[in-house]
Amino acid sequence: MRVKIFTATFFAVGCLTLSMAEAACTGTNGRGWGSGRGAGKFEMTAADKNCRISFTNVINDQQKTRIPATNVTITRAPKSGKVNVTGSGLVYTPNQGFRGSDTFCTRNTTPKAPGAVLSGCITIAVK
Repeated sequence: MRVKIFTATFFAVGCLTLSMAEAACTGTNGRGWGSGRGAGKFEMTAADKNCRISFTNVINDQQKTRIPATNVTITRAPKSGKVNVTGSGLVYTPNQGFRGSDTFCTRNTTPKAPGAVLSGCITIAVK
């Protein structure tokens, strides 16, 4: 079985359930998660309370399926905020008054794709 790594953002389904403060966060998980060099980039304003980020996905080319890697370990915490793992992804919350860039890193797996490990870092620009 050939496994390809793909990431997707949470916007397609999530926008209907997000508050206005959370809806302004935009960006992508980027590429490179399967090689350990994932590079996500998101942007939010200082008025936003949270930035919701989807799980990265393992792609099975043969079955044409995407499997969210929901077992997340924070390997490097953000310096100017906090990140929480929820049932639908990650939620980054900047410290009050913070503006600038903040980065955190994760290692993601799923029992539905044994052996697949996705890792990388996500940078959030708070403007």
